[in-house]
Amino acid sequence: MAWDENAFRWKFIGALLVFMIFPWKADDYFQWIQLREGMLIQDVILANIPAFNVSYPIFGIIYCSVVYLLLQLFRTPKTFLWFAWAFNLETVIRLTCIYLIPLNPPINLVDLHDPLAEIFIYGENLAITKDLFFSGHTATMIFVCFFLPNQRDKKWAYGLTLLLMVLLLVQHVHYTMDVLAAPIVTIGSIYLVKRWLKI
Repeated sequence: MAWDENAFRWKFIGALLVFMIFPWKADDYFQWIQLREGMLIQDVILANIPAFNVSYPIFGIIYCSVVYLLLQLFRTPKTFLWFAWAFNLETVIRLTCIYLIPLNPPINLVDLHDPLAEIFIYGENLAITKDLFFSGHTATMIFVCFFLPNQRDKKWAYGLTLLLMVLLLVQHVHYTMDVLAAPIVTIGSIYLVKRWLKI
């Protein structure tokens, strides 16, 4: 059993501790990001997509998919550990990219309302619109696609991921480059962590 291995337990505890830092410090970080000026990207694809509020479908897809993934991963502790550290690494990379690449939100952005983030992270502060490069929403769905063990489930996840990417552009909350970069960074994070954990 993985839980009987001392090294596994310490890596699992470490993953949880790192994960807990994000909601603890995220509000201050994102409020600072929100106050600074950044570049406005001329996005030809967004310019041809009418903007609509599709917050509910976006978070319906994400939350249902993540809950389903976690239920699958709880059965395989080592895979769960792999996922947890890959998620942490991807989050650190994303926060670093947001810091290094200041961007203003796309034209015609429709505020995206994330009920859980508003409760646990952002609170009653400014709406966050500048956490742009790259898309954490897309990255989350890439994790779902990769770590679901069942091939039939993966096919559904691929379809939902493509739908989510389209919905993010319809909402105008991300530039096209944000959405397209997310899979590359996420897959890279997954394989870097795999090498570290020797899975």
